[in-house]
Amino acid sequence: MMAVAVAATVELGAPMCAAPPAAEAVPIGPGCPALYVLGVQGTGQSSPTADPLADTGVVGALIAPVLGAVPGVVQRSYIPYGAGFGGAVPGGGTDPYTVSVTDARNRLDAAAVEIVAACPSTLIAGIGYSQGAQAMSGFAADVGADLGPVPADRIAGIALYANPDRTPGAPVLPGRPGQVVPDPAPGTSGAAVSQVALTNPSAAGGGIATGVGYGELVGRVADICTDGDLACSAPDRAALLRVGAAIAAQADLRDPLSALATLNGLLHTALGDAWNAVLLNDFAVESGNVDYLPQRSLAGRLVDAADPRTPAPDAGAAAGRWNEIVAAVTANPVGLLPKLAGQLSAAWAGLLADNVDLVNPAVLLRYADTIARHNGYATSGQLDSGVAWMVALAHDLAGR
Repeated sequence: MMAVAVAATVELGAPMCAAPPAAEAVPIGPGCPALYVLGVQGTGQSSPTADPLADTGVVGALIAPVLGAVPGVVQRSYIPYGAGFGGAVPGGGTDPYTVSVTDARNRLDAAAVEIVAACPSTLIAGIGYSQGAQAMSGFAADVGADLGPVPADRIAGIALYANPDRTPGAPVLPGRPGQVVPDPAPGTSGAAVSQVALTNPSAAGGGIATGVGYGELVGRVADICTDGDLACSAPDRAALLRVGAAIAAQADLRDPLSALATLNGLLHTALGDAWNAVLLNDFAVESGNVDYLPQRSLAGRLVDAADPRTPAPDAGAAAGRWNEIVAAVTANPVGLLPKLAGQLSAAWAGLLADNVDLVNPAVLLRYADTIARHNGYATSGQLDSGVAWMVALAHDLAGR
């Protein structure tokens, strides 16, 4: 299953803490458009020197028809970035996936800031696919929480395809179950958008990474996923798959030796961080008594520890807590060991239950053609509603 995850360019979270690189000027003109569309391609579909105006890849297959439908009203640019998965995906860069996503996000932020500064009346739309959807999703989450590089009222709409950060069971408009018509762009009547319906089929499961929310942008973010696409429709009870994919996303995968070395180190670190988090958060030690009272399941602790966005627990404090536990058990082994054994056995059973989908043939059969599903958004009709939405946004904005 891990091989399938990498082959399908399954995407994991990246820390958004690196300083943004010096960005090239975003191509704007002639004049400022009503709507400026920023696209972020998927793994292997971009490079740091990619032409920002080349309508290629899955994202290009959506944006090009929009330009043709409303010429002069819409301008676009694609974010050039490494689009890599540790050197394992043809066409992508050699950086680990997490580094690549961070690069895309930083360049996306810089582009949005430049557009807002240069064109005060222009609104921005975003299109992201696969790895690019994760960068775009993080952008939308931060903007919606008033933590992003531009205000929420400058975002007309964002369409995500094969998003690794898709919340489990999310509807096409996350946060709006049952709604298929996107909210209007800020400052518009929404007359054209009201005629659009995002009726893409729903998908089971959730993204292979951690789900996010969109705050003020709820209703203006669409999350479209093909059922059985492991990037956005991973099984609900497959925690170890998510752990393995998160670790692979941080690794150097250019050759077997470098892969083994980095994977081993990352796994060791993740296991250590998970155990430290358990010690600090899930054991209660008081007056000579010890109880395992989990605030989060073992599976959750492992997934969190493998995610590079999770701060590492205080190893010194965890060591101190372990010493307290050992001292209490040593002083009262008869009273504490049987109780702790029962509590930890229940936790282990919970870990097995949280991974039961990995040994369910019916579930695994759902992913028999996951690569084709992940790569088929442009040919399966999944982009059509996104094209209609972007065209409608352009009409509403032009009518202001």
